[in-house]
This record gives sequence, structure tokens and C-alpha cells, in this order.
Amino acid sequence: MTQPGQLYDWTCSAASLDWLKRAAGLVTTDDIYGSREATTYEIGYPDNINATYGLMDGSGYALQDVLATNYGVGTDQNWLDFDAAYSVAASAPGMCSGAAWYHWVGIRGVQGDTIWVANSAAGYKGIYSNISRSDWSRLGGFSVVWLT
Repeated sequence: MTQPGQLYDWTCSAASLDWLKRAAGLVTTDDIYGSREATTYEIGYPDNINATYGLMDGSGYALQDVLATNYGVGTDQNWLDFDAAYSVAASAPGMCSGAAWYHWVGIRGVQGDTIWVANSAAGYKGIYSNISRSDWSRLGGFSVVWLT
């Protein structure tokens, strides 16, 4: 499943959460931008996500809350180093954001020695579809949210 670009620079978390909901079969509509708008309101616009700051809590708590409250889906979250994140990515879909990146992406899995991501802003800070160990170091610390 491809990850279409985000309409606004502050909506990466909504795009990533919408991607994860689609990957988990929780969203089936073909109207991806309508679905992303609905996801933005699920996250809690404007208190939890807004045009000034994007996602207000960088840990991804509001994203986890949507999955638990609205869909009954269990998640876990932690600030992970590359090796731990790679291990999670190899076994479960999720999302991640680097503190120095300030951008959320979906976690598709792994490819070789990289983490394969669904990125709604391909090319932002040099990341397209894969995050390498050196990217992780350059853009971290990383919060990782994954399905359990």
C-alpha cells in the first residue's frame, strides 16, 4: 500500500495513523484524504494536533489512544534505540517519530539492514522509504508505537 503525500506539513501523525489503521484493516474507504481528516479529528483537533505544533505529545500517546478507544486495538510505546526498533519493526507494524526529525511515519517492516517506512513526506530530511542506523542516530531519539 502506497503512502500518498500529506496535504499540510503538520499532518504527518494523522497520515501515519491512518496508514496504520489501513494496514490493520480498520479503515476500508478509498477516500484517503477524507479518512485522514477523520483521523485528525479522532486524534483531537485542535487540542492534540493542530497547525501550529502538529502532534502535541511527541510520545504518540494520542495516537495510541485512538487505536485503543476507537478500535479496541492494543499498542505499546517506548523510546527505542535502532536495534530495538528494528526488532519491533521485524515483527509488528507501527509508527515512529524522531525528536530531531519532528515527523511521524508508518512502520511497514524491515528491508535489509533498514527500517521500511510509509512516509507521507518522502525526502523530508533525507528519508524516503527506509531509515538506516545512521539516520536513526542523526534524527533521534525515536518514539516507537506498535501494535500488540
